[in-house]
Parts: sequence; structure tokens; C-alpha cells
Amino acid sequence: MAENSSSGGSSMASAPARSDDPAWAHGQVVVGAKNSCICVHCSKRINGGGITRLKYHLAGIKGQVEACKKVPPDVKWQMKQLIEDLTMEKEKRKRLRIDIGNSQSLSNDEVEEGDSVNPTSSDIGSQASKRLTMQGTSANRKKTTLFVPRNTPNSQPSIKSAMASKEKEHNARKVIARWWYDVNVPFNGAKSYYYQPMIDAIASMGPGFKGPSYHDLRGPLLKDVVHDVHEYLFEIKADWKLYGCSIMADGWSNRRNVPIVNFLAYSPRGTIFLKSVDTSGLRKDKETLLEMFDEVVKEVGQENIVQFVSDNESAFKAAGKALQQRYGTFFWSPCAAHCIDLMLENISDPRYFPMIDETIKKARNITKFIYNHAWVLALMRKDFTNGNDLCRPGITRFATHFLSIQCLLKFKKELRQMFTCMKWVESSHGKSKVGKEITAIILQDKDFWPRCEHIVKVSEPLVRVLRLADSEEKPSMGYLYEAMDKAKEAIKTRLKNRVSQYGPYIRVIDARWDKQLHSPLHAAGCFLNPGIYFRPSFTKQKEVTRGLLSTITRLVPDCDTQDLISGQLEEYKKATGDFGMPLAIRQREKLNPVAWWEQFGNDTQELQKFAIRILSQCCSATGCERNWSIFEFIHSKRRNRLEHKRLSDLVFVRYNLRIQQRNLSKTRDALDPISLDNIDLLNEWICEEPSLLDGDDISWETIEAPLSTLTLEDEETCFDEENIELGGNDQLLECLVDDFPYIPPQDQDPYFYVNDGDDV
Repeated sequence: MAENSSSGGSSMASAPARSDDPAWAHGQVVVGAKNSCICVHCSKRINGGGITRLKYHLAGIKGQVEACKKVPPDVKWQMKQLIEDLTMEKEKRKRLRIDIGNSQSLSNDEVEEGDSVNPTSSDIGSQASKRLTMQGTSANRKKTTLFVPRNTPNSQPSIKSAMASKEKEHNARKVIARWWYDVNVPFNGAKSYYYQPMIDAIASMGPGFKGPSYHDLRGPLLKDVVHDVHEYLFEIKADWKLYGCSIMADGWSNRRNVPIVNFLAYSPRGTIFLKSVDTSGLRKDKETLLEMFDEVVKEVGQENIVQFVSDNESAFKAAGKALQQRYGTFFWSPCAAHCIDLMLENISDPRYFPMIDETIKKARNITKFIYNHAWVLALMRKDFTNGNDLCRPGITRFATHFLSIQCLLKFKKELRQMFTCMKWVESSHGKSKVGKEITAIILQDKDFWPRCEHIVKVSEPLVRVLRLADSEEKPSMGYLYEAMDKAKEAIKTRLKNRVSQYGPYIRVIDARWDKQLHSPLHAAGCFLNPGIYFRPSFTKQKEVTRGLLSTITRLVPDCDTQDLISGQLEEYKKATGDFGMPLAIRQREKLNPVAWWEQFGNDTQELQKFAIRILSQCCSATGCERNWSIFEFIHSKRRNRLEHKRLSDLVFVRYNLRIQQRNLSKTRDALDPISLDNIDLLNEWICEEPSLLDGDDISWETIEAPLSTLTLEDEETCFDEENIELGGNDQLLECLVDDFPYIPPQDQDPYFYVNDGDDV
């Protein structure tokens, strides 16, 4: 084998002769070492086991060999499939051997039933014919054979039957697709958590099963599902007495420009949809919104509410503060995600940061060109980015801008290789005017990539805070205060602590934080988070203490309870009692703050209850997802009272099932930017623009789905690598001297430009 595959005296060789195993495309044989090979992705030598251990290495399956850290996602998936097929084949062979053994045993038993154990030659023919006759006529005797029958479940199917089953499966899929297109169901409906269970339930009923009728769907079945959803929500609401909840209000307009306000309630157990209100016939002023908010408070229960969250639009802010004053037992808080998004918007404002605005426009030209030409997109995905895409939607529009810049920078090397490869140079796109313009940006523009690096350095800490504020995996109240301080320090460090460099950005952040986002509730959360408060580097104990005292005064109306909490605070600050146990100290940063208080706060029950309610809250109203299709039919001028109630139930079910589905399924599917499902946030990065079009390359059916998408871990690794590469890059700052420092006149200072709550 070594002689056949080695060449030029090399110590390694490719696949052995006559081997058609696809795994050999990713491994090389070690000449002279039996069953040893080397992974072509990470260069790890695998001794013994041959191609099988190489598959385990590439698939990342533990127990056999160390997993490959550099294998592309599509190869990893392929290797897992090969291993699964191999395992199934082994099981099939094992069952076949057992069946054959049983058949032989049965045959021997039949022989023993005869008159002679050692029959003579004259008896053999008669016994054989007798056995055949008995097997053909007796219904109670099993057929004797040394081979598994074709119709048994564990048998190897014939080629004809296998082809027939594949054709049958394809026809079944086509029938589903025909119904799908006829009723105009969005394609992302196939991602529903309830999609496969529905198909399994139908298949279990067998042929002839009649689906629910039109009347069943809009009548008794809807009633049953509404009941099930209420049962699910009842379990969540039961925890409000202990953990409290945050009411989230979000105002927006649907596709018919009908203004709608959604109300949701957040708690650690899960977010639930309360109701949706059509405000098209109402004035969206302070008084109207106040009464609307008041109704929601009464429905949920004043005693269960810790905060009421809305965006910073002036009417919402005025109504929220009036509501806070009316009850006096909870806070109104601005949406943290909205405020941070406004920071990102200010940083890309051409009035103050024209360099950033110009760079984002160039980056958008690159992605628009690629995503509007099938051949170019296929070339990029297949040959250079391993199925990854250049754009991904963020929580907000401006987060999308900066995340897409970050993705573009991650694939800088691959893009430069792509636009210099022979396929591109010899293609019609590479010779076109537009193609040459895009190539010039990627290869010849000396400012573009350094500016992208600069933008990522500034924006990435804020995008991380935005993701934290929007997270539903854990309450963010105990982390936001410290996260904002860390983001500002990170920007200063990345810009070499030069005031002329970081000054304008910090002014923008401070303006939004000081004038809009800062709340005593955030400070109290920081104080009560042991992982932050007891950290030696934390220096704002006095500052957060003021916010804590303000929060106690508002959320705990009983004076005696306030006194008890104040006294118990000393035990927490001095870490005495259970708070000073070695276990409690070790778990400060390991445990979720709520779980930490539940374990170690039993000696200070009043403080424990207060801390748990504070630390269990969210910081933003982005849980009010804009599921446009859910509201298309509910809010309309034409109304029938009975039908309106039915549609209200339908919205209630759809929204809460969507939230429940998101809680059940934490994995993220690969993003397809050319899908309309993502068009709202990505339209500025992928929608066609006449000046960037080149020919009629619109063969969308040839585009394969993206194989993978960036995860948070990928982004962290990506930026850590950038920090290593750019850590001492003073040349980058020098090349930006023409654009920075930008110190605006006082009347144009971003700090004074930010309005106090008038942003929509």
C-alpha cells in the first residue's frame, strides 16, 4: 500500500489503492507505519485504527481520539453521518448472524423430530420431500431457511424496493410542498418546533387519516389549544410572587401602517405574551398611554411588578414615569437595547463620524454585489468561507451594521484570495465595471481594512452589552451596570488610552447612559451581584449603594421591612454568617446571582427575597418580537365582534407558542441572507441596487443553503485573534490621523446632541 501511494520519497501518502472511502480526502497515510494516518486539517498523527479513528477524529466524537479543532463544519457533519452508517451496518450484520443462527437451530430441531437421527441414503429423499410437504401445508410450522427473508424488518432491501421507497418519500415531500405553496405558508415554518411532531402524528395514524376541518381548526381545536396555553402560562405566573416580573411595552406599526402596542411579561421562568392593542384610533399621548399601561398593571397585579419597560419615545417615557409615580411600588425603566442601539446609531452618524459612515457604505456595496449574483455567492460559500456568510442580522438595525463589518473583517483573507483567484479573474463578473470597482475596494483601498478594524475595536464592546441586555437565557439586571463600565474601559484600552482617539465615542456613550439609561434599579442589581460587588477591582461600591437605597425605598413600602433589610445589608457587605462560608465565597462568580442568594441568603430572609426579585429582571423590551405575520389579520378596520374574539385568541396562541418554541429550541439555524425571512434587518446589506448589479446572474435555484453561521464563540475567538494581531499596531492609529482626532465644537458635541428621551 505504501509503495502504491507514496511519491517522491515522502513519508506520507494519500488514500490507499482501490480505497473509495470519502474520509481519505481528509487524511494522509504514514508510510511504514501500519494503520497510521495524519489529518490534513490539523496535522495530528493518529496511530492505529486506520480510517475509522480518523473519522472519529474529524467528527469530534470523544472516547476514541482527540477531536479535530480545524475541521470545517460540513466535513464534520459528513464524518458523523459515515460513523452513524457504519454503526447501523454493524448492528444489521449482528442481527443477521443471530437470525441465521436461529434458522440453523430450527432446522436441527426438525431433523430430530424424524424417525432416525442418522438417516440412510435411501431415507434422505423421502425425508426431504416430507419436510417440504409439511412446510407447504402446515400453517403452524415456520419456514426453514438459512437466509433472512426479504420482507423482514432487519433484512437488506433489494435495489428495486430501495429505489421505490426513495421515490415514495420524494412524492410525499412533494405533496407537502404543493400544499405549502398553495396556502402560502412562510418557508421558515419548516423550522417550527411543532413541525416534525405533526408529521409523526399523521404518519402514526396511517393512510386514510382525515385532517381537521375548517370548522374544527377555527372552533373546538382552537379552544383546546387556548386552554393548553393558559395551563402553560399558569405555571409561569405562579412564580411571579417569588421572582416578580417585568412588564414590557413595545410600540410599532405593521405592514398596513397600523400602530400597535404589544405587552409581554418577563420572569426567569419565561416570557409570556399578554395582549396587543390597536392604537390607530387613539392619540398616542401621555394620557392615553398611561391609561393603557394602567390596565395592564391591574391585569398582572401591582404586587407582582418590579419594573415597567418601554422604549425612549417621549410619549412612552412620560407615560411610564407617570405610572411609576401613580403606584410608587415599581420602576419605569427605559429599554436598554434601544438605548445601546442609539449609541451605535450616533457612532455611525455622518455628522460626527464620517469615516465610519463611509466605511459602512463600502462594506454594504461588497455584500450587495455578492448576494445579488448567484455565481459569485456560490463561489464564495463553496471555495472560500466553508458555507459561512458575510452578513448576519443583529438585534437591531445598527447592531446589524457593526456585526456585518465584524464578519467581513473575519473573512478578509478569504475575500482577498477570492478576488485574486483565476475563476474570478477569468469570469465575466471579474471583467465587468462593477466587479472591478468591488475588487478595488477589497484589494487596493488602503484605508478600507484598517478602518474596518478600527470600527470593530470601537463597536464590539457595545454589541456585546447589547447582546447581554437582550439575553433571555439569564436575567441581565445584575450585569448591565458593570458591563457598561467595562465596555468604555475596553474602548479606551483598544485605542491606546489616547483621549483624542476614544474621547468622542465615550462622550456619545456617557450621554445616552447619563441622560436615558441609568437607573437606580441597575445600580441595585450591581450591588446585589456577589460576583461583581466583591471583586477586588470593583471600585464603585458607594455609587451603587445610593442606587440600592433608592430601590429599597420604592420597592419595599413597609418601613419595618426596610429597616430589617438595611440591617441585614451589613452581613452581606462584611461577608459574615453564611455569606462568609468558603463555599459561598467560591461560588460568587460561578453561580447565577439568583441561585447564589437562594443558597446562602437564608439567614437574611427579607434581604434574600428583595435581592431575588431585583436580580430576576431583564433590562430591555426586545422580547416583544416583531412577528409581523401574527398580526396581519387581527388589527383591521372591518370587524365582527365574534370573529374579532376568535382572532384575538389566535394571536394569543401564536405568540405564546412562538415564545415557548424559542425557549425549547436554543440552537441557531444557519442564516440564509437571500431569504425574505431575514430581509427586514438585512435589507441594507443584501437588497439589490441598480448601480451594483452586473448582468442577469439570478439563478437562485443553484444556490446551496449556508452550511454554518457564526456563533458567539466564533466571534470571541475571532476578536481575540484580532487583538493579538493588532495589539501593537500603532501604525493603524497613525494612518487615521487625517480622520482623528475629531473634537467637535461645543455646539456640535455628541454629548449635547443627545436629547433627553425624544428618540424614536
